[in-house]
Amino acid sequence: MSLMNDQSAVTNPDEPKIDRRRRPERRVEILKAVMTLLEKGNRRVTTAELAAEVGLSEAALYRHFTGKDAIFHALTEYLRDHLLKPTEQATETGSPLGRLRKLLEYHLKFFTDHPGLCRIFLVEGVMTQTESQTMGKVIREYGKQVQKIMASAREAGELPAGVTLESAADFYVGLIQAATLRFVISGFTTPPTADTRSSWEFFCRGVGVAVP
Repeated sequence: MSLMNDQSAVTNPDEPKIDRRRRPERRVEILKAVMTLLEKGNRRVTTAELAAEVGLSEAALYRHFTGKDAIFHALTEYLRDHLLKPTEQATETGSPLGRLRKLLEYHLKFFTDHPGLCRIFLVEGVMTQTESQTMGKVIREYGKQVQKIMASAREAGELPAGVTLESAADFYVGLIQAATLRFVISGFTTPPTADTRSSWEFFCRGVGVAVP
């Protein structure tokens, strides 16, 4: 049966008008609006501010997310995917040390393109204690994935045998956070990509590797 012949698809004139954009599209718009507000420095984004930014009523906002917790969860998952998926893929091919460098370049570019997410990655004062703990867990997951690549690098003789993988991974993640912090402090005028070369050099020297 075609859609036109399906009586259940006929619009009831008595029903209230709804936003006809596809739900996934609206959800992405809402998440982008949160990032924009975070970039502007809003430490506690309210649903009223968010609705105004995306051009919806608060009631319409709740048709896409059940509340602020759900919005934060979706935002965290977005950041988590962009941190972990490239890191998992980086464990597969090529020189381990070369993969670490490409991963650093990728994530510095990612944060350059997503200024609002820098505040969340820094676990800066934009979140509640529970939200900070959630983001802290994501960063620890990221560090563990980085450790796997470093383990491969040590096995391949690219890292000195005495390097402590956990400390080296913390140092690596800390360098990315330092670049994003500089971005925030500069009022988003000095992008993390401006620190790509120096961040890599600091890492290599810190773990006792000659800078390629």
